[in-house]
Amino acid sequence: MTRFALVLAVAAVLLPSAAVGAACSPLNCAPSQFSLANGQLLGFRSSATAPVTIVDLATGKTRAALPSGVVGGSLLVHLQGTTLTWYDASSGESAGTAELPTGSRLVGVSQDGKQAVGLRLADGGSTTFLIASRDGVRELNVPGRQWDFDALRGGNLFLIKYLSGGGYQVRLLHVASGKLEAKPLKDPHESGTIWGQPYSRLASTDGRYLFTLYIGSNGGSMVHALDLDTAKARCIDLPGTGDYMAATSWALALRGNTLWAANPGYGRVVAIDVSARKIVRAFRLSIPYWGRGFGTRAALSPDGTRIALADGQTIAVLGLAQRRIVSRESGKANAVGYSPTGRLWTLT
Repeated sequence: MTRFALVLAVAAVLLPSAAVGAACSPLNCAPSQFSLANGQLLGFRSSATAPVTIVDLATGKTRAALPSGVVGGSLLVHLQGTTLTWYDASSGESAGTAELPTGSRLVGVSQDGKQAVGLRLADGGSTTFLIASRDGVRELNVPGRQWDFDALRGGNLFLIKYLSGGGYQVRLLHVASGKLEAKPLKDPHESGTIWGQPYSRLASTDGRYLFTLYIGSNGGSMVHALDLDTAKARCIDLPGTGDYMAATSWALALRGNTLWAANPGYGRVVAIDVSARKIVRAFRLSIPYWGRGFGTRAALSPDGTRIALADGQTIAVLGLAQRRIVSRESGKANAVGYSPTGRLWTLT
């Protein structure tokens, strides 16, 4: 993987939603907003551990208020004590429970949300991952205590292994057999070691692809594209370097086979072909006085022609055909989203 220097600890003060030098599990690297129900609903929160508000994008009205938790598919999983509770994001109603052993913590969910993943340090210096559903809990043991969760889809459990010399690797564990692949997942042209800070991540609607944005202390950035079905990873370097705070302005938006990455801080926009795993379009962007250090919220219009961007103080709309900002106004927005008919909602 592309190598980045570890982010200085001071960044944790500026960026509370991201963990410095840690894996990008959903609890420590969650986006402030995420699409649900095939784009009909929008969930958002102020931080990774805050309660979640679900909004109906057809009306702009709140559909449900959910506790903190991890979102997968149209489900949110919340842990209280040792009890896992699944909530249907569409209705806000409880959809089942399960019990984790004492001393376990919730570290993630499957891409469809139907399974929760717990972690418990086991005797003998090993780590136990607990795959929990509303039908029961299965335990998988991994030697050592340097492990964390990355993703789960079908029979593929992706883990993070922290390295003693710094950095970490993505490793594959087969749920059915409990076998851990000996080699890390890696881009064939890069090292298997990842350095830097996982800043945000975005999953494809069908749950197959997971995109993680990494930023380095030197302001360099990349997208780690993980195909969860084939267990293949690729790294796509993004333009811009030399300004860490500008790098925190990257935002991701996905439509079909195209992943858009926009950065008002650096003034850059790129389109990534998901299948080819490379940048296929790039242009400059000018949005003066963009807020830095708090992340950029982004939403793609239903017809794929506009991307709405917000920094908490300003809402700007980028016209992709025009390659420029077509509107800009002041306004606080914790999230932005488009209705099915193309109306832009700014949500607080």
